Amino acid sequence: MDFRLMAVTITLMCASLAGCFGDDDSGSGGYDGPIDLVVFYDSTSGMIEGTVNNGQNGPLNGVELSFDFADTTSDDGDITKITLDPDDGSDPVEGNPSEDAVLSYTWLTHGVFEITLSAEDEDGNSHSIEVSVRIDMHIVWTETNTDSSTMSINTTPDCEDGEPNPYTVTVDTTVQDTGTLFSAGSEVQWIFNDPEGEEIASDTGAMANGQSQSFDHVAKDIVAG
Repeated sequence: MDFRLMAVTITLMCASLAGCFGDDDSGSGGYDGPIDLVVFYDSTSGMIEGTVNNGQNGPLNGVELSFDFADTTSDDGDITKITLDPDDGSDPVEGNPSEDAVLSYTWLTHGVFEITLSAEDEDGNSHSIEVSVRIDMHIVWTETNTDSSTMSINTTPDCEDGEPNPYTVTVDTTVQDTGTLFSAGSEVQWIFNDPEGEEIASDTGAMANGQSQSFDHVAKDIVAG
């Protein structure tokens, strides 16, 4: 019987630096209300790390980002509520800045998210800005028997509008003949298809007992699916 071990590394990259957002650079549309919304941040991007072993999903290490509203003020009184809407379908995160002016959220899905940061003062005034957050994904996928094994990669982003698609998908694979007794080696074929079933790339290789073969591919202009 032909047993092989395959390890696939998949990286989905969407098309950050530390700093701050404020009304001058947020595209706030000429807001002239009493709230001066200033938010500091360490990063607006990150990469989720995940594993799949023989078709079973392992734990995901999400991306936690934090936003500091400590310098947000209002001419009409104290800021009483701050809000972060993550744009991934989850409920907004709210806080009282008098207790903690930092809001944090952990993304577990990839995409470019147009998050909304908001502040409300004691007089009921509110003001919001939108910020783009980029979350990429890196998956290590391992299979112990690759005979006609199919791996499906869902590239559709999980933002509420489902856009944009990843800028690139990088696939690095290594297949190893496990060197079982009396094995004469084996052959391997890779076929990389798009969601419509059209072939994008392919390759073949031969392995002697205990040897391995690799196939790498970078796909751009990704089709949703």
